[in-house]
Amino acid sequence: MSRPKVIAIVQEGRPRPPVERLEADADVVVVRTADEFQAAQPGAEILFLNDFRTKLLREVGPGELRWIHTSSIGVDSLMTDEIINSDIIVSNSRGVCERPIAEWVLGVLLMFTKDLRRTIELQQARTWQHRETEPLLGRRVLVVGPGPVGRETVLLLRAAGMDVNIVGRSARNDPQLGSISGFDELDRLLGQADDVVLTLPLTEETRGLFNSSRFRKMRPGARLVNVGRGAVVVEQDLLDSIDAGHLGGAALDVFEHEPLDAGNPLWSRQNILVSPHASGDLIGWRGRVVDCFARNLRLWKAHEPLQDVVDLKKLGPATPALASEAP
Repeated sequence: MSRPKVIAIVQEGRPRPPVERLEADADVVVVRTADEFQAAQPGAEILFLNDFRTKLLREVGPGELRWIHTSSIGVDSLMTDEIINSDIIVSNSRGVCERPIAEWVLGVLLMFTKDLRRTIELQQARTWQHRETEPLLGRRVLVVGPGPVGRETVLLLRAAGMDVNIVGRSARNDPQLGSISGFDELDRLLGQADDVVLTLPLTEETRGLFNSSRFRKMRPGARLVNVGRGAVVVEQDLLDSIDAGHLGGAALDVFEHEPLDAGNPLWSRQNILVSPHASGDLIGWRGRVVDCFARNLRLWKAHEPLQDVVDLKKLGPATPALASEAP
């Protein structure tokens, strides 16, 4: 296998990644539309997916693909029956955005506890107003989802002096993170946390997991941070809880529908931070994901096992009742 054909799906209107770095190893065809994708499929066994929101795989199908590498950690767009039940190998770009996302989480927790948004507003109003703020040290945080992003987040928040508990799909002891509670402990732990950080993937199990019932179980004044997937949170229920004064605020980098519509009320709340799904996007990230794919491409050509392979079957539904639990 000298120069395999690689299709790279890139979102319309977004810059193309520096795929010229792959010229020595592959023939790369960049596509943005369903027609372009379909036309490029003959003879292509490899897909380099640079648009995690793409619907092209659902609209056109995977064709003769044998390997899909995604530039994101999440694999939402690949969760189709045709792909899940196939022999297609799926890999992701671990190591690129986990730490930046964890830093973003730490940043918004600092913003809330130190009331930095109000400081900026007072500066703009040229108002000298002394205020007291909350400590970060000892703050109780619940991280829901101990995957790659959750792992980096837990380690960074603990390093900053916070007391962090973790909830995952099943209870276990992790050599690095320590005790991880199962989903059956989620509601109990929600009531103990000052901040709840969501780093969950979107599956049938997690869709709508944080609804009015769960928000009521959170401590009064607690804050929610979501860097997982938007549809894990029922947005109207979150707004209702914040408007009622139960939750103290939220920082959201992900939304059920992106980009967020200009008329969405999330924009207008002073205690909600809206971020355009950019928490993991450091300067130069597009080149880093190309380099990540290139390393796996060399392994593919050498008929060696790929790195960071994702088992889509394990991400399938397990306990859907969690998402619709009664109050």
